[in-house]
Formats: sequence, structure tokens, C-alpha cells
Amino acid sequence: MQKTVRTAVLILLGVALASPVHAQETGGKIGLELNHTQPTADGGCRLSIIATNGLERPMNQLGLEMVAFNKDGLVDQFLRLDFTRISAGKTKVLQFDLAGKACDSLSRLHINDVLNCVPSAITDVYCPDLLDLKNRTEIEFGD
Repeated sequence: MQKTVRTAVLILLGVALASPVHAQETGGKIGLELNHTQPTADGGCRLSIIATNGLERPMNQLGLEMVAFNKDGLVDQFLRLDFTRISAGKTKVLQFDLAGKACDSLSRLHINDVLNCVPSAITDVYCPDLLDLKNRTEIEFGD
């Protein structure tokens, strides 16, 4: 009897240790789409970016550190975009204006870093690896 109990405990312990830790799984991707550009009244450029949370949990805040390049391929401007809470499976659209920068003066929008895609307790996830990028504009978009 004691041997049977010991064997059952060892089997349960083995199953528990072999099971993945669900709290640390990321599962899925973060979709980012540069969807639209349009000139603004002040000669700037309005950019529309769509973020889709394809992860299995909500994101409280998604931060994008981006760099805009001019037509000569030179760094023109650093940008920081923040999306507020995005529920799992949901989409948010963010528009931002680049004052004094005509849309046709931009060649590239580079994603320098992605911040806050997972809770701080999860340390083994590099947020840029979770990106699924799309582009519907003439401006190059990517990492």
C-alpha cells in the first residue's frame, strides 16, 4: 500500500513537472499594419496604424519605438506610440501626425523596439519576435 501511494505521488509529480507553465506562454502574434497615410492641413502626414492582439491574453499597454527615415534614407525623426489596453483577439487603431513632414518625404518607418507586450513577470519573451507586420502604403514598414 505504501509503495503504491509513493508510486502515485511520483507519477503525479512527474506529470506536474512535465506540464508547461501556462502563465508564461505567449501563444500567437501581435499584428501591426501601417494602414493609411494622408496629408494634413499643416503640410504634415497622418499615419494610421492598426494593432491586433493575437495573443492569448490582454496587453495593458503596447509601446512602439519607431524611427522615420526621409527619402534619402537618413534618420529623420524618432517616435514613441502607445496603445492602451488591447483585449485578447481585439484590434485598435491609432492615428498620429508628423507635423511638417509631407507623406511623400518619408521612405521608411522602422520599428526600433516593442515594449510592454507581456506582463513584467514574464522575462523570457522578446516582444519584437511576436510581430506580424503588414503594410498598405508606399512607405516601407518594418523592423
